[in-house]
Amino acid sequence: MKGYEFTDRGKFIIIVLVIAILVIPATVIAFRVWNGSDPLPSNGNGPHISEPTPDGSQIEDPLPVATEAPPDDPPVDPVDPVDPVDPFDPPVVSNGEQGSFDPPDDPDYPPGEDDAPSRPPEYGPVSINLSGGTMRFLYAPGLQNTLDDDTMSMLGEFITSPRNTNGSNILIEIPDLPAGERSVLTTAITDAFTQHGIAQRNLTFETYTANSDDRSYEVRLSFPATSSPK
Repeated sequence: MKGYEFTDRGKFIIIVLVIAILVIPATVIAFRVWNGSDPLPSNGNGPHISEPTPDGSQIEDPLPVATEAPPDDPPVDPVDPVDPVDPFDPPVVSNGEQGSFDPPDDPDYPPGEDDAPSRPPEYGPVSINLSGGTMRFLYAPGLQNTLDDDTMSMLGEFITSPRNTNGSNILIEIPDLPAGERSVLTTAITDAFTQHGIAQRNLTFETYTANSDDRSYEVRLSFPATSSPK
């Protein structure tokens, strides 16, 4: 190469080549960094590079073993479903066996229409008509042996009727009760009129057919139209 001289054109070509060698790699590296990529992969999955040993041989590093991610556990419902309880299922006793449902020891359980409490028997005055000479009151054989005070008071008004003339008889209609109950009722009425000054001979008793299911009975009093005047 002695005596060789570079021309201006040769110098220019050499300068361009040097610039290209220096600029192009730097541009590539800057472009990769700008796009967020690592020029040299560091995750162990890139090209494997071995390091030289003192004797000149190369030892290759073992490649990392890829591990599979454990499968995701199935989602757990935070609230366990509760089986609906059938109110008609037999009850479960303490030993886990199903027992039978027994109603309480009550003869009225379950209550039915026929088991509704019945109305208590009634007694006492019902109505009075002084001008017509009539009176009605209720009598309860199971509760009374005598007439009640209100009926006794109305009897005092009844005998003041203008139909009660001298020698008048009083017609008393009573229900057709059993002999014992009928005797108690006639005695109670006779005693009540005696207290008001009416003798037993002026009392006439007749019976009418009554409903055997009734617990209270109507007693009807009247002055017959055939009574003799005073």
